[in-house]
Amino acid sequence: MRWLLNLLLVTLTLLVFLAAILFLLGNAQPTSLELLLTDWQPQAPLGQWLLGFLLAGMLLGLTAGAILATGWRRRPRS
Repeated sequence: MRWLLNLLLVTLTLLVFLAAILFLLGNAQPTSLELLLTDWQPQAPLGQWLLGFLLAGMLLGLTAGAILATGWRRRPRS
């Protein structure tokens, strides 16, 4: 049963990566990000912006979850 769960997890991961690549290639129109505090406006395709912010959000969520999970485990149970 464990191998089936691993197979589904690997398949889901590959599908997400495939969708991300297709999304990145399909949105090639360059857009600029307007920052409020600076005059510098970076320009990149829309797919890169969306995938970059998605990756940043996922990493922040994983980090916050790991910090909360380790803090919760260290708390003595009464």
